Amino acid sequence: MGEVTDQIVEVLLKALAGGVFVLAFAALAETLTPKRLAGVFCAAPSVALASLIVTAGIAGVPDVLASARGMQVGAVGFALYCLITVPLVRRWGVWRGALAALAVWGVAVAAGYALAPQGLPGVRTTAVPASLPQPASPDLAPPTAPELPPPPAHVS
Repeated sequence: MGEVTDQIVEVLLKALAGGVFVLAFAALAETLTPKRLAGVFCAAPSVALASLIVTAGIAGVPDVLASARGMQVGAVGFALYCLITVPLVRRWGVWRGALAALAVWGVAVAAGYALAPQGLPGVRTTAVPASLPQPASPDLAPPTAPELPPPPAHVS
């Protein structure tokens, strides 16, 4: 039950932090011209930043690195999706064009995960210390089995 509660708290913290960052980035976007660029700053960067901050506080650096790697691969796939969707929709119509672009996105993301290195460029993941070994306590030693008497010898 404790693990489920921890996951719920993590999701709620990410949602709250994401909302705060969306508001902050929306305020920044209001100052930009032209207004068509304002949407770039409202959703994805703010939610990603909030998610990374909450993940860093709860799970630590290795999980942040894994999340950031996923965000990189997803961003490349999304950029490819955006580039090919308009021509495909013009050629094949809304449903078929959007589904074809989605399929290309899926292939690009799967290939990105398969081909991408396990860490971020320039970041050494080996510098993250593992949990420190705990000294063995005599109170926590496993119990030993009682000695059994030798089996009786058979007389014939």
